[in-house]
Amino acid sequence: MRATHADLAAEAPTPSSALDPVALTPAMAEVLRRSQVFAPAATPIVLHGESGTGKTYIAEYIHQVSGREGGFHPFSVGVVAPQLALDELFGHVQGAYTDARKVRPGRIATAGSGTLLLDDVQNLDLGVQKQLLQVLDRGTYSPVGSDRVQTVMCRVVLAMAEDPAQLVLRGLLLRDLRYRFGMCDIRVPPLRERRGEIPALAQLFLDDCPRATQLDGPRRLSAAAVAMLLEGEYPGNVRELSGAIVHAFLMARAVGAAEVGVGHLPPEICPPLRYVRRGDPEVNRRTIERALARTGGNVKAAARLLGVSRGTVVEVLRVGHPSTRQPGSLATYCHSHGR
Repeated sequence: MRATHADLAAEAPTPSSALDPVALTPAMAEVLRRSQVFAPAATPIVLHGESGTGKTYIAEYIHQVSGREGGFHPFSVGVVAPQLALDELFGHVQGAYTDARKVRPGRIATAGSGTLLLDDVQNLDLGVQKQLLQVLDRGTYSPVGSDRVQTVMCRVVLAMAEDPAQLVLRGLLLRDLRYRFGMCDIRVPPLRERRGEIPALAQLFLDDCPRATQLDGPRRLSAAAVAMLLEGEYPGNVRELSGAIVHAFLMARAVGAAEVGVGHLPPEICPPLRYVRRGDPEVNRRTIERALARTGGNVKAAARLLGVSRGTVVEVLRVGHPSTRQPGSLATYCHSHGR
């Protein structure tokens, strides 16, 4: 018997701790495996994946697993003007330039013995990337305006939004930087490649809503809402899913709902349903199944949602599933699939 969306929501295992990433798919299991293998080393790690996939979260997980005494220090180098990048990374001494009235430590120094995440590395000027390569290669650096050599104490994680090889081809990433630190490489997959984790992620985000919003509200998702979330495209990946759950939490709370339902989700999460008469039978069958999931198995409501007759819904399901061709078995089908 195929698991229903309600089963996925109820049975999806949660991380062993609040810190552990959700890893219910082979792709994310590999991310965790590599993270645990690379974490104890002092070698820089390269994280790459689309925006919103959770690279910062994985970097923090690596820091925690590594057991390093210092803290976790995320920094997006992509928002720094090229002329200020060296100053941000290495700091400066008094008198290094006109406005340098006092010593200012850079990010490498303030990270201490912890972990420094340099996000959006592909946005760094190639000249700055070259100096960063030399610093990480030697393990030493000098603040701007100083000849004094200092030791890099922190562990560095480099994060980028695309495959490093593609960034090199496009001239956005220094080839030597890619090859020098490519031995500890982790690809964080987009949410569309790990849809099986959506129910567990959604529940984790909902559990966090009272803390994030400082408001009390519903603590569970309806089966229909989970079904809808599983249909989403999520170009913004995990970050978009998180935002959708906060939206739904607030909307459900506003009307005093005991659980988050389909109507509380943002419209952009809910893909349109189109039943095409004389269209592909298999596509129409899946469309009807999605409509049934949205309506909690109510055939009449699903037919109304699609603009077809109740008989059409019944017939398509009966024809599409051999197990439903016997009289009276459509109800059995719907029941066994949570419809």
